[in-house]
Amino acid sequence: MNKPNKDAVRVLVIEDEPDLCEAMASYLNLEGFPTTGVGSTPAAEAWLKTHEVDVIVLDVGLPGQDGVAWLSQSGAAQDKGVVMATARGELPDRLRGFNAGADAYLVKPIELEELRAIVHNVAQRLHRGQEPSPQCWRLNAINWLLTSPAGDTVKLTRSETVLLNALATRPGQTVPREQLIQALGHESDTYDPRRMEILVRRLRNKLELKTSALLPLETVHGLGYAFAADIALVPGGRRKHDAHPAKTNHRGQQH
Repeated sequence: MNKPNKDAVRVLVIEDEPDLCEAMASYLNLEGFPTTGVGSTPAAEAWLKTHEVDVIVLDVGLPGQDGVAWLSQSGAAQDKGVVMATARGELPDRLRGFNAGADAYLVKPIELEELRAIVHNVAQRLHRGQEPSPQCWRLNAINWLLTSPAGDTVKLTRSETVLLNALATRPGQTVPREQLIQALGHESDTYDPRRMEILVRRLRNKLELKTSALLPLETVHGLGYAFAADIALVPGGRRKHDAHPAKTNHRGQQH
């Protein structure tokens, strides 16, 4: 068992299925992330009043107020990394989560090793308000903007944003094509892989045309794709209890 230290990433799991909540919290604790699990957003609000946390793993299908609504309306998750966990993996559901301020999206059933990797990567980007290195790429998943290390910013399409967000959770690692297809809201057995090839080619061409930068998105033939450079999820300014929370959340602004 890894012994937590004062610099360890602190995690709060909000999940109403007791067995899954315990499994995620126990695994993350064993991996060195001090983790607490609660079963509802009211319990999370109470816990957050007296505890510090870096990353929240948030179930969408919670009783009463669902996770996305809570994230949009509550100030408790401000300036924290948020990983959504849900059985609803269609593109509109995922975009609703991103628009509310989520940094990453996991579709159940959850692989605990993947959860650990995503929690680690999200924390590295957003940990305690530290600014990402100026030498890295920056993705604003709410405004659909990608900024190169040179500071050139390009407006993305919705599909390009979802694709890059999925890759940004595991920089330097190959993300299987099936996971990317799922992130885009499709089923791998009915999705034509040429559509993704076209999406990637257009994205590369757009970046080269508008920024003269080569997008470090590598094709791993037969497996998937990898973002072969540092990339940070850029937080924005979030106002508590805003009348239009989806447009003013803490990661940026909706289109």
